[in-house]
Formats: sequence, structure tokens, C-alpha cells
Amino acid sequence: MAKDLVRGGGAGLLVALVLGQPVSQWYDRNVEGLTALASGAIAVLLIVPIGWLAAKLVRVAHPVRVALLGPLLLWVFKSVVEPAVPDPSSLFAVLGFVVLAVVTYAAATWLTGVESLLPRVIAAGVVCACVITSAMLQERQEEARKRQVRRDWIAALAQSGPRAVPDAVPGRTLVGVWTLSDEVLTLDYAKDRTSEPDVFVQIHDKGDPRESCAMWVQGHPGLACERLAADRWLSRFYGRLVLFAKVGDSLVQVDSKALSLDQTIIAGTKLRAVSAEYLADAGAAG
Repeated sequence: MAKDLVRGGGAGLLVALVLGQPVSQWYDRNVEGLTALASGAIAVLLIVPIGWLAAKLVRVAHPVRVALLGPLLLWVFKSVVEPAVPDPSSLFAVLGFVVLAVVTYAAATWLTGVESLLPRVIAAGVVCACVITSAMLQERQEEARKRQVRRDWIAALAQSGPRAVPDAVPGRTLVGVWTLSDEVLTLDYAKDRTSEPDVFVQIHDKGDPRESCAMWVQGHPGLACERLAADRWLSRFYGRLVLFAKVGDSLVQVDSKALSLDQTIIAGTKLRAVSAEYLADAGAAG
């Protein structure tokens, strides 16, 4: 039995040495995405034939079985271990791959050489438990990642300038929230959360509506700014309405082909203050 474990571990070591470079590229942040993906695909395609050749070289009793079972056990144990180290360096990933390959191929060699049914049943139960545990850990990790992303986004919104939305955008729902800078908040509106946005609102910390409209029409011959009121200017562009309005200290820009003039004015002339949490949740829901 000890000799079989040593031979199986040797086969795993050979597999790890051959495939270590492709595995390291998968975890290397300096490697481009397509290159890393190609390296991962190469490792997946070659692991069985390389495992079979390695098992033959170290004289494992059942090289085909080991070549097939070894990668399965390696994937199972990798799935269990990986959530504990979510962002390993390429060197750490290779070292971990070597250790797991040695252990799993040794286990595969032992399992394929055992004649009794009980150890195989126990091993199957352990594998199933590992798969379930891995799925649960990955689900929790994903939930934790989403919570962290939300916290970071709320913190960014809290530090940016405008935290307000139009009091009403007729017939539309807020589906997207963005920041162009610390001074500019961008809001996307759509008919519902399954529709494409067709109303785009920008809220600036400050600005002059007349000057902003004049800058917007620059470079578009034939366009002009129309004064609707002292603090409201409008540009028409092939059915598209772009309104610039002063609301308190903020400059509001409403850009849409879907709203009428009256609806555009409603959307751009009254704001209500909201929290960073509200903006984060509204953008995530979209």
C-alpha cells in the first residue's frame, strides 16, 4: 500500500511539474485574459493524457483509472480549498497545485487498487461531501463579495457631490446610477427594469444652464439653445430634447427622445435629496 501511495504521489508530482506553467498563468494578474484562458484550456485538455503517461512511468498498477480519477479528485479538493484563498499569487497557486496533485493522485492510486467495496463507498461519500461543501463555500463567498462591492459603492457615492434625483420622471423608473466625477451624478431611467434606458439625467454640483447648453451645441451646425425661462435652456436635436436647468445650486441636464417637452421640464426642474444607500440600491436593481 505504501509503495502504491508513493508511486501515485510521484505521478501527481510529474503532472504538476508539466502543467505548473499553464496553471500559474491562470492566476497571474500580469497575463492577459485570453492568454490565461488558453493556458487553462491547455491544462484541462492535457491533464488526462499526461496523467496516464506519468502513471505509466512510475509503474502504477492501473494507469488509465488513475489518469481519469486523479483530475476529478484534484478538481474536488481544489474547489474546497480555493474559497479559503480567493486571490492567490501565481507562485502560491503553483505550490498549492503541486501539493494537491501529489495528494489526489496518491489517493486515486490507492482507490483504484483497493479490491474491497467499503473504502470506495467511503471515498465516494467524502467526494460528495466535498462537492457540497465547495458549493456552499463558493455561494457564501459570492454573497460576501456582493456585500463588499455594495459597501464600496455606497462609500464612493457618499464622498461624491450630488446625492439627489429628480422628484419625478413621468412614466419612468430609475435603473442606473453612475458617477462621471465627484461633481457629476448620472442617472438612467427606463419604462421598467427590463427595458433599455431612454432618459438620461446628469446632476452637477454647480454650473450655468446657458453656458452648459452653449457648450453642448458647439460643433453641431444648425443647433441652437432656446430659452424657456431665466434658469432653463433647451436644445432640440432631431427629436431629441436636451434640457439644462438650474435647481438650487445644482445644474440638471435631461437628455431624452422619449419624453415630451412638458415631461422633460417636470424631470429637470425639481430635485429631492436621497441617501447614498438609495442610489446604490437603485443602480444595483437596474
